[in-house]
Amino acid sequence: MNNYYEDIISQLGEPLWWDEHAVPRYHEFSPEDVASIYAKEVVFFLIKCQNCGKEFKVAISNDGYDRKYDKFSLIPHVLNKSIGYGDPPNIKCCDAGPSMTSDSVRVLEFWHRYFEQNHFDWERVPALEVNLEDEYGT
Repeated sequence: MNNYYEDIISQLGEPLWWDEHAVPRYHEFSPEDVASIYAKEVVFFLIKCQNCGKEFKVAISNDGYDRKYDKFSLIPHVLNKSIGYGDPPNIKCCDAGPSMTSDSVRVLEFWHRYFEQNHFDWERVPALEVNLEDEYGT
């Protein structure tokens, strides 16, 4: 379950998007603004609360390594529609929602850069901006 940022949200209203730690963000999305300065891939996508269906624009990133330091990519997870955010941002949308995982709806933007190739600028990959729901809407 993510933190409820009542102090921020009560002053600024509902954010435009949320970072990978469910922190509210109030300006247009940019891959430069994800939590990790080492990010190599960023997925900006639409999710919804499993309970009430409230939608959120969120971002996740990866730096190219998992916890065991093996290289990995978000691309296969997008292609096989297994990309996920986990619990939705906590805005108290419903009683159960903040403690349930979210459903992924659509990749809005996919970005990458590869430091080892001296490629420091973000490049958008529209081919990976795909629908994540099946034909039944789940």
